[in-house]
Amino acid sequence: MASPQRVRAFVRGLVALVIMLPVLCMAAGLSEPRLVVVAQNDAATTTVPVSKKADARPILRVATGEWSPYVSVNYPHHGALAHIITTIYDEAGIDVEYAYFPWPRGYQMVRDGIWHATMPYYCSPEREVDFYCSEPIANGQQVLFYHIERPVSWEKFEDLKGLNIGATLGYYYGETFEKYEKNGWINVQRVARDDSNFKVLMKGRIQAFPQDLAVGYSMIRQIFTPDEQKLLTHHPKTLHTNPLHLIFPRNNLESEERLVIFNKGLKLMKSDGRFDRFMKAMQDGDYESGAIH
Repeated sequence: MASPQRVRAFVRGLVALVIMLPVLCMAAGLSEPRLVVVAQNDAATTTVPVSKKADARPILRVATGEWSPYVSVNYPHHGALAHIITTIYDEAGIDVEYAYFPWPRGYQMVRDGIWHATMPYYCSPEREVDFYCSEPIANGQQVLFYHIERPVSWEKFEDLKGLNIGATLGYYYGETFEKYEKNGWINVQRVARDDSNFKVLMKGRIQAFPQDLAVGYSMIRQIFTPDEQKLLTHHPKTLHTNPLHLIFPRNNLESEERLVIFNKGLKLMKSDGRFDRFMKAMQDGDYESGAIH
């Protein structure tokens, strides 16, 4: 066992190191360490410590989730939507960090002020009570997916009565769907993850699952074998077609300024053709394949 004198000397040295750490960092051109989120699973956020330059630019911290082909941790630039967001803020002198969470958790963390913004989201009247919504960054087309051996035919919402319909927590499926769900006129079972809904759809535990058309087929390609992919399809009738947005919490005093910066930059990107180029690359699968750099 170490002597009391050695213990006291060790503690004094440790305290001195802690006190001097900021000074040493500044002398090296660094500020105090911070944490950057680099990956996320259902259980916990994975982080690594990094050092930030003393003269580093402001940082916008965006919470998101896996929702290919729009956004993915596996894509260059995190996908087309994040590529657009990063480009806009980079030109305004602001860096952007992304973290991936289950959707309800990320949404709440932004509402609580832990993160600055989240995307992509539909803007319902209820959501706009708590959030500022950007100009649209994509147009989402919601459809019902089903198994070809258990076909779904519908023209009006009354036709969906008696079906077990899957849905994802935190998602907005349009005013009529939300009304029917809230009043119990259709049977909706919500879970935390989109891929879970597709898996139970394949197994027949639900008969239909509403999802963005592009996202749905992208997820089907990722989850299932080529033979299994042929078993899932969608009904041509849309639940709703609504734009997707970057949203900022109203309780953050900097949100309005960040919103103005984004909307101004988005308008510029749409006018000079870069927005269309990024979105076409998404539609062509260039982010998914890694062809874009």
